[in-house]
Amino acid sequence: MTKPPSGKSKKPKPAQTAKREKPPAPVPAVSEAAAVCDEADQAVLQAAEQVYKHLLARVKDFQNTLPENYELGIQLANFGRERAVHVRGMGFRNPNIIEFYGLLDGKTQVAVVQHVSQLNFMLVAVPPAAEQAPYRIGFGAEI
Repeated sequence: MTKPPSGKSKKPKPAQTAKREKPPAPVPAVSEAAAVCDEADQAVLQAAEQVYKHLLARVKDFQNTLPENYELGIQLANFGRERAVHVRGMGFRNPNIIEFYGLLDGKTQVAVVQHVSQLNFMLVAVPPAAEQAPYRIGFGAEI
């Protein structure tokens, strides 16, 4: 059963008179490569690099204190059980990623990728992987 029309018809509303304004000035086209960042933007874009440089200094100092028969490891705080990564290298990806490369339990190749705001680990001295000489991370002439 259909309802009879109520008698009210929908009439279009009268067009509102728009206030005439000047059109906005055209925005010049800027390619991403040519975009200019201010100092604050540059600092944000380079945050991972700054953290990386700080970590390099900490790793260098820590490696200098290691006994000859130990190597650098990192103890991850957020993977449940106690496991150490035998560190073989590190890197960064601006603006906010820090990476560690190495061996988990001295066997399995791993990459730990963390946001700079989530870094949470300990530098630890670990015995080298079975039947290997202790490893020292080298970062060019810096270490």
